[in-house]
Amino acid sequence: MGERHMSSIFPECDQLKQIYDKCFTEFFQRFISPNYRHSYASNPCDRLLEVYQHCVEERLEKNKPFEIDLEEIRKEYLNSPEDDLKDRQQ
Repeated sequence: MGERHMSSIFPECDQLKQIYDKCFTEFFQRFISPNYRHSYASNPCDRLLEVYQHCVEERLEKNKPFEIDLEEIRKEYLNSPEDDLKDRQQ
């Protein structure tokens, strides 16, 4: 049986999403194993996620398919006090 996956919202970003999904699935399977050293764990797929997110954000800004104001979302949700606290803890 072939692998099933959810496609990206933008076809031109789909390959990037599939690469990230594969990386994260493999990482997560190791992460949940009892022998994994959680105290030293970091997500090796972070950079792949950033590249995929950049692709999606570019298309959202350029195409505006859903009347989404990314700057407003960033202000309201991505720069919240919770995010600031999380950044300081890292």
